[in-house]
Amino acid sequence: MTSTNHNHNSAASIVAWQYLHQELTALLPEQIKSQMSQREKRYAEGEKAKTRINDLTPLAKRHPNPETKKIVNILVGLISAITFSAGARILTSGMGSMSIPASLFIGGAAGVVADKKVMKVMEHSRKKNGTQQALKDIQKQKQAHPSKNEFGELFYEAQTALVLQVEGQCLEKLPLTDLGLAIGLSGTEYAMSLGIVIGLGLPGGIVLNAIAASLPVVMLWGAASLQNDAFEMPGHARSLIGQYEDSLPKEITELEANQIAGIDEEVALKQRELAYEQALNLRREKFVSEGDTSGRLKNWDMVEADFQIGWYLTEKHQIEKEQDEKREQRYFKFKEDVAQVAEQYEPPAGTYSPEQMAQLKIEWVQAKEEQLKESFAHDIQWLNHKYGNKIKHYEEEIAAAERRYAEAESRWREERHSEKVRAN
Repeated sequence: MTSTNHNHNSAASIVAWQYLHQELTALLPEQIKSQMSQREKRYAEGEKAKTRINDLTPLAKRHPNPETKKIVNILVGLISAITFSAGARILTSGMGSMSIPASLFIGGAAGVVADKKVMKVMEHSRKKNGTQQALKDIQKQKQAHPSKNEFGELFYEAQTALVLQVEGQCLEKLPLTDLGLAIGLSGTEYAMSLGIVIGLGLPGGIVLNAIAASLPVVMLWGAASLQNDAFEMPGHARSLIGQYEDSLPKEITELEANQIAGIDEEVALKQRELAYEQALNLRREKFVSEGDTSGRLKNWDMVEADFQIGWYLTEKHQIEKEQDEKREQRYFKFKEDVAQVAEQYEPPAGTYSPEQMAQLKIEWVQAKEEQLKESFAHDIQWLNHKYGNKIKHYEEEIAAAERRYAEAESRWREERHSEKVRAN
């Protein structure tokens, strides 16, 4: 079996565990459930890591020109410097000829602080929204495919835990000082801009003046948004991808695939046990309410034994069929491997005549075919042993049920005989 088949079949098994009935999972041994939980957690994290990386990759691929950011910062700084300098002139009015340069310097500094704080608020908001959306996606998936048992619940819990582990810091509250400065400086810039506009005596009334005054603030927040999209968020996405890569699915080895197959066998065994109990209960209810219409089964012990004989015969036939299918699959795999042996031959280095080369190939092919035959014989022997034990088990169960049936029938006949004797 190839590694691709290992991964596909094992993944299908792990997904199937999420939909087992709770009544069935309750019957599983704790050791098996522990192994299933570990596999389920690892699978859930791998799937979420793949999904999150796919979501972040388009953003992470953005690599805009750094010069663009400098130009935007300069423009925003100039506009903010001019706007804030209007208020700064009040503070520098007593400085004489240095008043205008000083007010421009103070206004520029205030503009830089405003730009950084607005950028921080915008960045925090975008990161938080991205993480919240990732968590919402998990909840949507859970609503579309509700948990059927503890493994289904674990699947969503593991995905949520992974997102919080990688991106949890994005959900932390922004310091009130940053938010306050961003809003406060934006409000101050708007007030100063409004004062400048009114002072210019522009036509249009208070409404148009108010709209015109909002231009510097709109540019401040708009520039922060553009810079955030173009520079900060791509870097953030690349950082998250690097962290999620540690949780990507690992290739499942043959040993791990065999362990998962063993778990599936245990699950199948408990499924049959549960099905047996349910079918037996139905048979009991029918016998209590209707009796045995055939007249052959005289008491519950006979009914139960008869049920067991039929049940174990069906199980035995199913196992024999499965054994035949497994042997047939292994035989066809053997024939396929043998047919490809010659194509795998690689001529040895060195100088050989054509006859020698042909002989070397024949010997290599024969040796390889012999190895395949030994492997085939070993696998067939193992299948015969594995299924032979199961068939023997069911044959013993059938024989035991037949004995119980005979004993129950014998007791019934003795009871009937005793009744007749007492009646006479």
